[in-house]
Amino acid sequence: MELPTSKRPVQSVNPHMLLIYSPPKVGKTTILGGLEDCLIIETEPFGANYISGMVVEANKPSEFNNILEAVEKKNAEVGGFAYQRIAVDTITKLDEWSEVSGTYRYMEKPQGKKLNLKVPGKLAGERYSHKDKEFETVHEIPNGYGYRYSREEMIEWYDRLSLLAPEVILVAHIKDKMVESKTGDTVETRDINLTGKVKSIFASRVDGIGYLRREGDKGILSFNPKENLVCGGRCKHLDGDITISEKQEDGEVKTFWENIYK
Repeated sequence: MELPTSKRPVQSVNPHMLLIYSPPKVGKTTILGGLEDCLIIETEPFGANYISGMVVEANKPSEFNNILEAVEKKNAEVGGFAYQRIAVDTITKLDEWSEVSGTYRYMEKPQGKKLNLKVPGKLAGERYSHKDKEFETVHEIPNGYGYRYSREEMIEWYDRLSLLAPEVILVAHIKDKMVESKTGDTVETRDINLTGKVKSIFASRVDGIGYLRREGDKGILSFNPKENLVCGGRCKHLDGDITISEKQEDGEVKTFWENIYK
């Protein structure tokens, strides 16, 4: 292996993986509809019914996996990328699904063979499914041991998505929580609505995190880190507040993705 002896030029300007989060009904899905050559994978029931776009719906983990497989197959057929961009709306829903799919992953392992047995001790017997009220998930395993299995599901989905298109947008909801500030006061913070270490892993891997808010008729993506917001990015132009959309006089929403993808 020959190691470099000089600096290489900048390899990328735009974010490969972009995470956008906000409260509900601020316009996350709407701005995705204004993005060209973008496959939108909608995981929230009927969430994309009010936009025009290349939308495919996934209502459960198996359907989401089928979509990923279909894109992988299409990429192989064209010998490259079938879509310039892929957006997942929302990964918060994926995080919910991962608790169940991670449980089934655990149940397939030797240490999980006793979980959800209808007749305790009868290892070859029937098991409760996630549709049964008796069903226990890995999150109920003592000492938080089971969270690793739902986390593995999320990381696997992230890794697969990262290979599907040159640019990937992950959309999430916010989670409000109260924390103690440096002055000792209790303040409300707005965090990415993902479980435990999943939030930290995703936040560290993506190239940009933008918080979407409304200011009048405008949608603003904030990349400016603040005490109560997780924001920022590796790309130089993803800095401060960037106008991403504006409602027009006729009611249509104009988007400005050129401010994100140069």
